[in-house]
Amino acid sequence: MDLVLNVADYYVFTPYVYPASWSEDNSFRQLFSLFLVTNIGALAIYFLFGGLSYYFVFDHSLMKHPQFLENQVRREIKFSMQSMPWISIPTVALFFAEVRGYSRLYDNIDSSPYGWFGVILSMISFLFFTDMAIYWIHRFLHHKLFYKVCVVIFSRCNP
Repeated sequence: MDLVLNVADYYVFTPYVYPASWSEDNSFRQLFSLFLVTNIGALAIYFLFGGLSYYFVFDHSLMKHPQFLENQVRREIKFSMQSMPWISIPTVALFFAEVRGYSRLYDNIDSSPYGWFGVILSMISFLFFTDMAIYWIHRFLHHKLFYKVCVVIFSRCNP
């Protein structure tokens, strides 16, 4: 993400967004920039792949089902748009740590102390960890106590 932030700073943020008094190493500026870049990227990915999926994969006959809510697609898009900034906060924190130098990311394989083996092992372990974390989080979200509380809260917030 540090490379993306450098490009965004060079071409957009420094000349057009931030005052000259804010240095590119300013923590607040980096956090805000990462938040913007992350959310704009997430929105682009969401609408690109969501739109492609809606038009080419989604079975539109399901919209005639009696349990399909009126304006359900619009509601789901609205809920996703409202959730995205909050969901991105942990990601921005990780990106910020990486930009500030608190990571084990290497620009080339020769910089890695374990070579190709370490890089491949770290990729496999990362995918395994994130997949398992997503599975357990999703499972927790469908627990009957948590699910009932969320349904009550969201039904009051979105009439």
